[in-house]
Amino acid sequence: MDFVIIGAAVLFALIGLIKGGAKMFFGLFMLLIIMIGSAFISAAVCPLFLRSEKDGAVSYTGAATVLMDPLGGALPSDGDIGVFLDTEVTRKADGELYVGEVKLKDAVTEKVPYVGSFVASFVESAAYPGETLRTTFAYKITEYIYETVLWLILVIGLAIVRNIYRKKLFVYLDKHPGPSKVDRAIGLVINLVLLLVILWGVGALIAHYDDGTNWANSADAFLINGVIAKPLMANNPLLKLMNVTLPVA
Repeated sequence: MDFVIIGAAVLFALIGLIKGGAKMFFGLFMLLIIMIGSAFISAAVCPLFLRSEKDGAVSYTGAATVLMDPLGGALPSDGDIGVFLDTEVTRKADGELYVGEVKLKDAVTEKVPYVGSFVASFVESAAYPGETLRTTFAYKITEYIYETVLWLILVIGLAIVRNIYRKKLFVYLDKHPGPSKVDRAIGLVINLVLLLVILWGVGALIAHYDDGTNWANSADAFLINGVIAKPLMANNPLLKLMNVTLPVA
């Protein structure tokens, strides 16, 4: 394992030196930050202009109903499933949501084939007393559509801004050797930290399945086989959080 660690460290260090910290940060890493941040922003902003709640009553804006009406009409309206979607959801004295006389969770589990038990909790969290599931589903689909559109706009816009600043920063580093060397040193450190996180993450994942005799135990025996590897992998902080000690007996 020592040879694996040394070889990986040399490789990661070279990549960090060549690319530099700025190129690594403003590359895929920054794009992931933009995508995740945009998802949170769109999820927080869209409900604000799609619905409002006052005195316990929910109302939907024109921006929402323009999609909710056709989407609600596209949902099944015949047979038991149609009746189920058009029955008003109520909250009874026990605090549970009901569709008619049946608990909402139980009704969804029964009415939805194959995945009913899985989606029941999601339906219950989205349902609102006083409205039908047809309205609830139409709104949630509408909300997802708006969130996706806003997410795309944010990602594209922020990615353009990222590219502008990245280009200016790269030009500056190319013209100034001192900061460029510092940037490359930062890239080396970042990559070595990333390698350490990967090693500890893989070690924690394998240790989670280690029962002392199985394949994971053999893998753990390899991971701690070495003068460098043993203290590095055995002192994994993730293992301490999991209350696991290597080797697992």
